Amino acid sequence: MPALDQMELTELYSLKVIKNEKDYKMALKSMESVFDEDTGPLAEYAETLAILIEHYEEERFPVKRAQDVEVLKFLMEQNGLKQKDLVGILGGKSTVSEIFNRKRPLNLQHIRILADKFHVKPATFL
Repeated sequence: MPALDQMELTELYSLKVIKNEKDYKMALKSMESVFDEDTGPLAEYAETLAILIEHYEEERFPVKRAQDVEVLKFLMEQNGLKQKDLVGILGGKSTVSEIFNRKRPLNLQHIRILADKFHVKPATFL
């Protein structure tokens, strides 16, 4: 990307808390201009602006984290497995049923087994 000229520098979003949609759009536009900067003051500006944008997005567009059973169901679907396929892996039929009906939480042993089976980090289920 070509270097920013002096006129473009004055059009960059000033480093302040992003409070509304207009500020957010201006910040994103400025980020596009400095995204590739990796040294000097514009690199520091880009890093600070990224933090401000991230803060605004976390407040404005919160991401609901999937719960352990939802993650498990997704992984099972992706691997063509049914609930009955976990009988003997997580415990008996009643244990598996209780986990899927949220009457019993996944314990540490379950999490380790599932992480190994689906090749994911144990934190996936936390």
